[in-house]
Amino acid sequence: MTERTSWGARFTRALPATRESRIIALNALVGSVGTGMFLAGSALYFTRFAGLSETQLGLGMGIAGVVGLATTVPVGRLADRFGPRNVLLVVVLWRAIGYLAYLNVDGFTEFVVTASLLYVMDRAGQPLNQALVGRLITGTERNRTMGFIRSLRNLGFTVGFGIAGIALTTGSEAAFRWLFIGNAISFVFVFTFVTMLPKVGPSAPKGEDGAPDPAATVVPPLRDWRFVAAMASNGVLFLHDAVLITVLPLWVAEHTPSPDWMITVLVTTNTVITVLGQVRVTRHIDSLPSAARATNWSAVLLTFACCAFAASGVVDTPAWASVTLMGALLLLTVAELLHSASSWEISFALSPAAAQGRYLAFFNLGFSAAEIAGPVVVLWLLARTGPSGWLVLAVFFPLAAALNWIGTRPRKTTPTAPAGAEATPVSTPTGA
Repeated sequence: MTERTSWGARFTRALPATRESRIIALNALVGSVGTGMFLAGSALYFTRFAGLSETQLGLGMGIAGVVGLATTVPVGRLADRFGPRNVLLVVVLWRAIGYLAYLNVDGFTEFVVTASLLYVMDRAGQPLNQALVGRLITGTERNRTMGFIRSLRNLGFTVGFGIAGIALTTGSEAAFRWLFIGNAISFVFVFTFVTMLPKVGPSAPKGEDGAPDPAATVVPPLRDWRFVAAMASNGVLFLHDAVLITVLPLWVAEHTPSPDWMITVLVTTNTVITVLGQVRVTRHIDSLPSAARATNWSAVLLTFACCAFAASGVVDTPAWASVTLMGALLLLTVAELLHSASSWEISFALSPAAAQGRYLAFFNLGFSAAEIAGPVVVLWLLARTGPSGWLVLAVFFPLAAALNWIGTRPRKTTPTAPAGAEATPVSTPTGA
């Protein structure tokens, strides 16, 4: 009985601590299963059944990505005005309808319009979820919840890819269309779960004494140079995602003597470590100074990972190539865990409470830019320079750590709006 109780207690402690954090984590799992199904089959569907060439698909996604980047911060402003929960409900419904609308696309123009309208909400989803976490959860549980979100998203993507793999063995258009429908259904469930969360309205601007003060002002995120530096650092460090998802498979297959099955081994290893380790890492990153140190370590590990990837391209045996690739993958994965946890803490700590939506949306621009441009830039670099390209890439990570130091060092004075500038009525940035 005691042993059962002990295991039960351990299981309970391993779960998110609050009702709100459990609902948000469940949302991440359900939504990512649907997204994984969609991502696994979307490119083939559009090129086989929607009248698009591969070039048109890439160009259309690029245009939609730019639209999503341009609208992320305005959607964040809406979250500050109407509350992140209310805006997130609209976003989720929009996404459900948008993925169904893809099924009626026929040709390049229809694809660009549909994708652009959908990307407006796709890009806003992540900062809105983080803003909701920031409003509903406090203390160490806040970053822990973000860890659960990331772990469960990785797990959900894996499940979604597996479901899609089974469905796509038929190769029929109907099977592909059901992947889109399944994704839309997942967002209907997400909408239902979000309605179960407490209503949170806009935060009232507060003065230095904590009382409501409509005259309280703060520099908008673009004019807060510390926040801009932290955002830029986050974008550079997030290149680890481009390396893992896009660059790694091509590098292993085309530039190393390692067998192609190593791609599956490497990606699976990363997924397992992320699912099991992300929440644990957040336990040690609970303040701005600890997050800054974690960012530095992440940059160091990414630098060494790049050196290991370069080595994998110059060794002449499959065994040594596999060993160096696995070493690079482990360094990359630990750096990824540290960077993810530190980026949440830094973005929360540097965002003013009443402007959290737009600040987190602005911080997310670094992530989005790296996601869109990162694969193209890194693949171009490696195509031109080979293994030495990894050494060029390695230089950028210490520079990112330096940028992060600029952004996270203690603020000497309270920022105020520049003379003559339009001030936004929000509270002054404070620590987490």
